[in-house]
Amino acid sequence: MQDVAFRLPRAAKNADEAPLLHSYLLWRSSVPPDANTLAKRRYTIAASLLPALMVGVFFFGWYAGLVVLAACLSGLLTDLVACRLNGRFIFNNPLGPQDGTWLATGLIVGLLMPPAAPLWAPICAGIVAILVGKHWLSVDGMPLLQPAAVALLALHVLPPFMGAMHPRDEAGKPAWPVLVRPLTKPAEGEDSIGRHARDFLGGDVRKAISKQEYDEQLFTANRQPLTSEGHAVEAVYGPRPLDCVQEHPKEDLEALSSPHYYDRLSMLLGGNPGAIGTSQALALLAGILLCVFTGVASWILPVAGLVTLGALLWLFGSPNVTFHLLSGYTLLGLWYLAASPTTCPRSKRGMLLAGITVGILEAVLRGFLGFAEATFLSAIVVQGLAIVYDQYLAPPKEVLTRSDSGFGLGSIRGY
Repeated sequence: MQDVAFRLPRAAKNADEAPLLHSYLLWRSSVPPDANTLAKRRYTIAASLLPALMVGVFFFGWYAGLVVLAACLSGLLTDLVACRLNGRFIFNNPLGPQDGTWLATGLIVGLLMPPAAPLWAPICAGIVAILVGKHWLSVDGMPLLQPAAVALLALHVLPPFMGAMHPRDEAGKPAWPVLVRPLTKPAEGEDSIGRHARDFLGGDVRKAISKQEYDEQLFTANRQPLTSEGHAVEAVYGPRPLDCVQEHPKEDLEALSSPHYYDRLSMLLGGNPGAIGTSQALALLAGILLCVFTGVASWILPVAGLVTLGALLWLFGSPNVTFHLLSGYTLLGLWYLAASPTTCPRSKRGMLLAGITVGILEAVLRGFLGFAEATFLSAIVVQGLAIVYDQYLAPPKEVLTRSDSGFGLGSIRGY
């Protein structure tokens, strides 16, 4: 275990010489679901994220869609190049880009990025997710960690990305933009189809001023607000609901007299500042139901995580438990990162234990550290512990002996 062979492109010739973690990933790649089944699941997961993407484009405009597209395309190109090097360097994946990892990963990463993020950020995130998450930290196409979680970790901890992932105004306060509507008057001679398309795609979310300044100019000065460059304002920026919860942890967010008013209904219907895919819980819940009823992901881990998180926040005395549970960061993190079928524990009991672990970690991060968007970090922790759940705490039912597996796993069990 001291020499963890992430870089090994092929299975070890002598199974007894392979490190335990390497053998564990080989075992995971050899038991159901197989590579083709996982590929179908990833495309279904990608389809389930389309409602959140459409809602995100509606509330944040065409540039937000460009950010998600950049993450997907950079992941695809990276996957194509990496598979061309298959067997020559560190890569070994049986299906290549056809496994759908680049699509599901690009959507998840893009939806968790700020709507006005510079395009180099999602491009670099797609490269890191595929190059490191899918190819480097994997054995025979089975990743150790969810690739999107690896990219999100890099985005939040590496200095070049931190400014892009945590937008702030001149005073250092959170400044997350969201479009204001109606944006412009109908163009002369514009047909109804063009008008509806323009209304859906919205304006440029980067043309934003603070909500206080916007309201002051619009209602007090009775004129169309202007930016410092003289262009019509198309978006306003301010803190996210979870930023307000963090600032007032012991006060009900709906009871605060604040220019940034958020209620529980708005968490469902959307329109709040935040990441591209976190504006509306209802769209995410629709996608989650698709995943549950098609069987592409188990509900045990995320439901256990939500129940544990809600119970612990309630015990901590938080009056804003609903805001935490309906947050897009929570729903995307638990259902699409922590519950990824390629990295979560295999048995139902293992998923239950992993879900409880995620809930505890999230309660600590949110209740004591004020880090409400770090569900990706909790997901990475439980994915790293998957070998512990599968090997020791909750092995699957059918015994897979050392001679059967050939990988020296001892008591690790399969389906």
